[in-house]
Amino acid sequence: MKTRWIFKVFNVAAIALILVSVFVLLSVVLTPAGQVPQVLGYSVFRVMTGSMEPAIPEDSLLVVKKTPPEEIAPGDVISFFSPDPALEGAVNTHRVVRIEKEDGRCLFITKGDANVIEDIYPPDDSLLVGKVVFQSYPLGKAVSLLSNPLVFGAIILLPLLIILLMNLYRAVRLAADISKKEEEEAVRQALEEIKAKKASVNQET
Repeated sequence: MKTRWIFKVFNVAAIALILVSVFVLLSVVLTPAGQVPQVLGYSVFRVMTGSMEPAIPEDSLLVVKKTPPEEIAPGDVISFFSPDPALEGAVNTHRVVRIEKEDGRCLFITKGDANVIEDIYPPDDSLLVGKVVFQSYPLGKAVSLLSNPLVFGAIILLPLLIILLMNLYRAVRLAADISKKEEEEAVRQALEEIKAKKASVNQET
């Protein structure tokens, strides 16, 4: 009974892990070029540089919430498509120093905490991805490990292999139980036939 319960729990956990992995993969693959993958208005990024240290160390995982430009305030850490030609439109994450108005748009003057000067190319509200609402260095290191195709593939294939082996084991056990019951039933029927024959012989004599 306990073993069966463990099998069920592992099967559910493995299937859930596979579904989440496939969902994340599809979210990334199906996201149009020039946009970031979002789920319910949230995006996940990994910090690639130390420009926001010590507040946000390199390799940290960030959760960024899609936020209207008017709700951004100085001191907030935001992610945005960088207008810096050297970054070629990559997503950058820096702190808002101040907000200016230019041609009816919000212009976010940003700066990395570890940088000496403000960003030369400040983003406007059309480039805003959202505000950072969560950051974790340990989770970022884990994501860095999982970004390895071999590791990611193992996460998908290993649970499938374990599920296959567990179900194969259960099938063998079930077949053995059925065979044992059939043998016991055959023996029982044979004994009943012997008893019936003995009873018939006794009656004749």
